[in-house]
Amino acid sequence: MRISTSMQYQSHLNYLQTANSRVDQASKQYNTGLKFQTAGEDPGGMAAKIKYQSDIVSYERYANNAKVVSDALDQEETALGQIWDAMSSIQTRLIQAINGTLDDGSRQALAEDIKQSRDQLYSLMNTKNAEGEYIFSGAQSDRPTYTVTSDGNYICNADGSTKNVNVSPTITVQTTDSGLNIFENVMYAYDFGVNYTTPADAITGSTVSDYDQFNAFFKDHFNYGDKGTAAGSQDNEWVVFFTGEDTFELRPFPAMAGTDVASGEIKDGKIEVMGMTFNLSEDFTPQAGNMISLNLEEPQSGNILNKLTDIVNKLSLPQDEWEENGMSMSSLTHDLAEMQENLNIAKKQVDSYRGMVGARGANIDAIITSDETLSDIKSEAKANVSEIDTFAAVSNLLIAQNALQVAQQSYNLVHSTTLFDYMR
Repeated sequence: MRISTSMQYQSHLNYLQTANSRVDQASKQYNTGLKFQTAGEDPGGMAAKIKYQSDIVSYERYANNAKVVSDALDQEETALGQIWDAMSSIQTRLIQAINGTLDDGSRQALAEDIKQSRDQLYSLMNTKNAEGEYIFSGAQSDRPTYTVTSDGNYICNADGSTKNVNVSPTITVQTTDSGLNIFENVMYAYDFGVNYTTPADAITGSTVSDYDQFNAFFKDHFNYGDKGTAAGSQDNEWVVFFTGEDTFELRPFPAMAGTDVASGEIKDGKIEVMGMTFNLSEDFTPQAGNMISLNLEEPQSGNILNKLTDIVNKLSLPQDEWEENGMSMSSLTHDLAEMQENLNIAKKQVDSYRGMVGARGANIDAIITSDETLSDIKSEAKANVSEIDTFAAVSNLLIAQNALQVAQQSYNLVHSTTLFDYMR
């Protein structure tokens, strides 16, 4: 093989270029910290890097979603807690109002206090989030959950739907609850009405004095009929049948002997049976065969705001106008006791949803931590594939620089002479 001077120059030049390329590559790795920057350098590594990068972005988005959910649930739980507190405050005022010695001014003062608390409830039920959305309005979040008509009637605008957010690849968390379910579709207290008495005017009033006992009786014996609605009046009609001057039995209509579900004695001019109390007239002397006919009323549902408005109006009414408006101390006492039970039911509903919101929120912190941990794991895996160790990068750069320096020195040494020098 013939060796020429030009071949030597070309061979060394190629070596210098290769050494210089290695220095450039090592310098890029050192400056960027990346093993490669294009798919051509490492196709498999680039594919893995893209996959890990996509996973990292997804988990960061999930973590942000979880934080948004956490804020939303905190706000809802706070609002529900304040609603529960306001209802408890109203109950205290209702207890004060059940006092036959109060004058008109005292009742009107309590009515104003209850009215202010009702307005507070109305405001809390229309709570907005930071984006100006009504948190209890469901999908209609741009509309107030409740509005009030010109005649003072409160109307629910919530549609019953909820919003959900993905907080991980497999977990979706409900971020809102509809006011239609929390505040509107809530059953009012079970109640009964007196149809007639024999003789007439045998009682001066009636009320539910023990709702626990009455509710149990109502649930066991109320007939909803075949279609889920209240059956005919006779199916839900009951009779307090006097069996003597001081004894009675509670029987389903018609009042046949042997069909009683409870019995007792008349004490202090009162009949107390299954949580119901009947006040007998002072000039009435019970005799066997006398009776009080009562009807279990069909359960109703609605919002507590309208019920509170009714109570405020009744407490605000001066006593000298009671008779013309069909009111009496007995009926007022009945309405106040019923309102307390309505508030108990509403509070249980609010507390139930507050518990569900709290349960959802309890897992959010763990989900956020999990998302952030998984994001860190994916980041570390991506780094292992695409990033170069700092010490390795420095070492590779030094090796490449030394190789280039040796190549340059050998080039100068070799080409300081020519082939003609060896032919002498």
